[in-house]
Amino acid sequence: MDRAKEANPAAIIHIIDDDTNLSGSLVDLFESIGMRAIAFKTANDFLNDADLTMPGCVLLDVKMPGMTGLELQAKLAELRYPLPIIFMTGDPNVATSVSAMKAGAFDFLLKPFKLESLVTLLRLALERNADLRAKQAATLHAQATVDTLTPREAEVFGYVAKGMMNKQIAHEMNISEIMVKLHRGRMMKKLEARSVPDVVRKFDEVNRNAAEALGR
Repeated sequence: MDRAKEANPAAIIHIIDDDTNLSGSLVDLFESIGMRAIAFKTANDFLNDADLTMPGCVLLDVKMPGMTGLELQAKLAELRYPLPIIFMTGDPNVATSVSAMKAGAFDFLLKPFKLESLVTLLRLALERNADLRAKQAATLHAQATVDTLTPREAEVFGYVAKGMMNKQIAHEMNISEIMVKLHRGRMMKKLEARSVPDVVRKFDEVNRNAAEALGR
């Protein structure tokens, strides 16, 4: 568990379960081994009170009063918070676990579970969260740099990402190759791109992010 703490000391384990005895015991356990944990009785309490921008993961009961665990999972996916979810349940319903895993759950634990297994999963979930947050930050940075491009630079960006040469781009844009080189140089500087592969990666990243946003 120390590895997870060292990798992300600010990480929070969000425990969401209407069984307050269980959630309280888990908070005490995690805090005893140096991990931050907060318990919530309902999904709505979690959505209203938790700081979802913080690194961490979610330990989530499937069946709760009001919003269910699966419904909260869908809500977090809609909000695009990269918090890995470990489901826990006392009902060995295969269909429920399959639905959760297909929707992107990190793992699924059947109550009563072994604390050692839970701790191991939490460590892996926090490592996964760190990876997801790093990728999300890189995507946001890429989009921010693209947003600084002028319309002409953005147009050149698209053509370069398609593998077109300066002469071809000049023909498509009906401008001189000298102007293409000028726009291209400024575009690559703003994007912090050193090569065509860098440009292609940036192009794919921002367009993938836009497509995901439209598909929410």
